[in-house]
Amino acid sequence: MLYEATEPHCTIRVYSRVVSVDSSKPSVTLASGEVVTADLLIGADRVKSVAREYVVGGPDKPRVTGDAAYRATIPAEKLLQDDELKPLVEKIELNLWMGPGGHIIGYTIVSWFAFFFDSIFMSYGE
Repeated sequence: MLYEATEPHCTIRVYSRVVSVDSSKPSVTLASGEVVTADLLIGADRVKSVAREYVVGGPDKPRVTGDAAYRATIPAEKLLQDDELKPLVEKIELNLWMGPGGHIIGYTIVSWFAFFFDSIFMSYGE
């Protein structure tokens, strides 16, 4: 759905490892050696982010927060077999549960073939 909505207006590239950023153009150099120039670059390269260093002005090492995260991907066909869980994948929606010290989030991914589950909570060192 994201690709269909954006395709007429921009190019989305995935699985393209960035090795350097030139914010004056703006452009990025990929591991393949290809230089990609654009009006807007969005860095979504996770914890070991090359793009983040250019935004914050230098290395930004991960730091201990005391939080713990558990993630899982569940085949949608498994959830469809259970009457109580079936609504989680039948509707296009984000499921979010929040409470003191944590949250759980879930949504369908990969064209509704899987359900992504993510929970984050304070671990309190236990």
